Amino acid sequence: MGLSVEPARTGLVELLKKDDIDFARILIKRYHPLGLPQGGGAARDHRWFAWVVDGYVCAVAWLHDSAPFRRIAEQFRIGYEASYFMRRLCKTAPGDHLADLLKALADKLKDEGKECIWTFGLDEYTDAVYRLAGFKEVGKTSRKRRSVYVLRLRG
Repeated sequence: MGLSVEPARTGLVELLKKDDIDFARILIKRYHPLGLPQGGGAARDHRWFAWVVDGYVCAVAWLHDSAPFRRIAEQFRIGYEASYFMRRLCKTAPGDHLADLLKALADKLKDEGKECIWTFGLDEYTDAVYRLAGFKEVGKTSRKRRSVYVLRLRG
């Protein structure tokens, strides 16, 4: 099982086919420390991306609209309709692929007119990756005290 992309392909790939998304879900379940949650909450719009190098999937990201975390988005003045929450981000191969994926993803979403990407910090490693990609810590959640990271794409 693998992605249906050209073998020489390198860069950001949005996953649109069910088989490709299923493969990304398997990778997240295997490589993300929190695994894959059941369902997608109340999110309506889910998007899946891969960072591909020479035809190999080196990192994956799952984003969705901010609906499941709307109260947190509002608390930190994150535009509800023009933002994506990054639900999962993980690398599947050695190397600095996460920062590359995040930078390319930011460029793509900015071109689409999105306001920001935001997520929760997980540990020192992911927090460092977010900072490297230009995300800013805007505070902590009240219940679990997780850092909230935002990458503003406009203004």
